[in-house]
Amino acid sequence: MERIKSAYIIHGMALLHALVALLCLLCGVNDAFLLTLLTMTLTVLICVKHYLPEEFTAINVILVNVVGFALGTLGSDFISLFTDNELIHRPMATLATTELLGWSLELFARYLEPVAVRLSSRKRPHRMGWLIFAVVTVFVLRIAVDQVFIKTDLFPGNEFTVRFTEFLSNSLVLILMLLLTFWLIRATRRGDIGSLYITSIVVVSCLACIAVMGALLQTRGIPFHYQNSFSSETFLQNLFLACIAEAFFYAVIYLFNYGIRIHDEVVTERERTHQAEFRYMALKQQVNPHFLFNSLNILDGLVQYSSREDASRYVHQLAGIYRYMLQHEGESLVSLQDEVEFARMYKELLEVRFPVGFAVEMDVREEDLQRKVVPCSLQLLIENATKHNAITEEEPLKVRIVSDGKTVTVSNNLVPRLSPSHSTGLGQKYIIQQYRDIGHRDVTIRTDTGQYCVSVPLL
Repeated sequence: MERIKSAYIIHGMALLHALVALLCLLCGVNDAFLLTLLTMTLTVLICVKHYLPEEFTAINVILVNVVGFALGTLGSDFISLFTDNELIHRPMATLATTELLGWSLELFARYLEPVAVRLSSRKRPHRMGWLIFAVVTVFVLRIAVDQVFIKTDLFPGNEFTVRFTEFLSNSLVLILMLLLTFWLIRATRRGDIGSLYITSIVVVSCLACIAVMGALLQTRGIPFHYQNSFSSETFLQNLFLACIAEAFFYAVIYLFNYGIRIHDEVVTERERTHQAEFRYMALKQQVNPHFLFNSLNILDGLVQYSSREDASRYVHQLAGIYRYMLQHEGESLVSLQDEVEFARMYKELLEVRFPVGFAVEMDVREEDLQRKVVPCSLQLLIENATKHNAITEEEPLKVRIVSDGKTVTVSNNLVPRLSPSHSTGLGQKYIIQQYRDIGHRDVTIRTDTGQYCVSVPLL
C-alpha cells in the first residue's frame, strides 16, 4: 500500500467520483450510496497508507463524509449559477470536492504519520469496533439525507446555501454547540461509561440533543433576531444543518483531543526511552573493559607497591562509585550535593591513576547544593575531559566545576593529544537529551580562549 503514490489514489478516486455521478445522472439512479462508499474507501486508503489507527480512521470517515456532503452541495449550487446543465455542475462539484477532501486528509495524515509509525511498533489494542460504527453511522445518515432531500424537498432551489449561510452567521449558537461538544468529549474520555455500543448510544443521544437545541435557538432567532413565530419547516431545515455542524464539531474536536493524547503518550514514551538509554550508557561507562582494566591495574599496583591502607581506601572509593550508581538507579534527577560528592569520589580515583598533571577544582555555592541535576552528568563531563586531552606534568589538565545559581559549568583547558581518541559523542548527547526531556532546558557548550566549557541547568 505504501508504494502507491497518494496523488494516484486521490486523482483516481476523484475521477471515479465524477464518473459515478455522471453515470447515475444519465441512468436516473440515486448516486448517494455509491458516492458515500467511494468516499469511505478513499478515507480508509489514505489512513491505512499512513498507518493511522482504527479510531482515527473511523472519525475521519465521519468527518470526510459530512464535510464532503456540505461542500458538494454548496459547490453544486455555486456552479449551477453559471450553467443549468446538471450533467456538468454535479460531476464537477463532486470532482472538486473529492480532490479538496483527499489532499486535506493527505496533509493531515502526513503530519500524524511519525506518531502513528511509532505507535504501530508497539502492541496496541485494535479498535475495529469504532471503524464499523463509523461506517454504519455514515450509511444511516446518508439514508436519512436521501429521504429528506428527495422525498420532502426540504431545500428547494439554492435555499440550502442561503440557510447554511444564515446558520453559520449565528456565532453564539455555534459557540454554545462547540462548548457542549467539547464538554461531552472530555466527559466520555474521563469516565468509563461501558462498552463501545453503550458509549456510542450515549454519545449519539447527547449529540442529537445538542443539535435540537441549536436548531431551536436558530429557529427562534436567539439571540440576535428573536421572534415568537415558529415554523416547523424552518425548524426541520435548521435541525438538518445543526446535525451537519454538530457532526463536524464532534469529529474535529475528537481528532484534536485524541491527537494531543497520543502525542503526549509518545513524548512520555520517548522520554522513558532516552532515560533508559542514558542509564544504560552511564552504567556501561563504569563497567566497560577499559575502566575495569585501569582500575584493577591501579589496585594491583597499590597492593604490591603501596600500603594496605592505600589499597583499602582505593577499593572503598571504587565501591562508592558503584554504590552511587545503584542508589540512584531509576531516578531522573539527583541533588547537586550528591552529584558533587560523586564527582569528588571519581576525581580521587583519577588522581590515583594520574598522580601528576591532573587537578579538579570545585567552586559550588552552598545555596545551590539542593538544586537538581541529571545523575552522573558531572562525572561524565570530567571523564570526557580526561578522554580528549593529554595529561602531562609539563602541561597539566585542569578541570573546574563552578555554579552560579542557574547553571553548573564544567570547564577544562585544551591540551591536544598526540593521537586523538575515538569518540562517539554519546555521553554529551544523552546529557543534552535528558535535560530537554526532563527540564525542557538546553545544555550550553562553548569553546573560547583555550577553554572547553559545558554548562548544565540547575533544576
